Amino acid sequence: MMNDQELLEKTLYVAKEAGLLLLRKHGTVLPFGLTLDTAGDHPKTWFPRDQLPRASWDELLDATIAHLERSIGSGGVGAIALVTTLESGSESGLGIQVETRDSSLFLVYPYSGTGQSRSLGEPQSAEGLLVGPLLMERA
Repeated sequence: MMNDQELLEKTLYVAKEAGLLLLRKHGTVLPFGLTLDTAGDHPKTWFPRDQLPRASWDELLDATIAHLERSIGSGGVGAIALVTTLESGSESGLGIQVETRDSSLFLVYPYSGTGQSRSLGEPQSAEGLLVGPLLMERA
């Protein structure tokens, strides 16, 4: 069994790697969700674009949040992540919100380069959370 900090770190790592893979392949990351069980195993991703191909970013974000809430409600979820590209003016970054039952974290990784050479910079802590909290409020 992982402690809370280990679970938070593992979830962040898996979310960051999945986001970077999508960023390199598609040039952006549409909102998606990730869950890990309480042991930090069995990562499951959910990409709302698969079910909603014409949805807006806001609709995809709402669908991802709803999916994460349903997953939490079904039990056995130890950690969640919400991942998406965030833009502010001319700056873009990979936003990752990670939550366990006891803690939460919201980081933005600025990125540079193009295609397969795209890389993430040092993360910047963001105030508060992108949404939620989703998992912590149910503890």
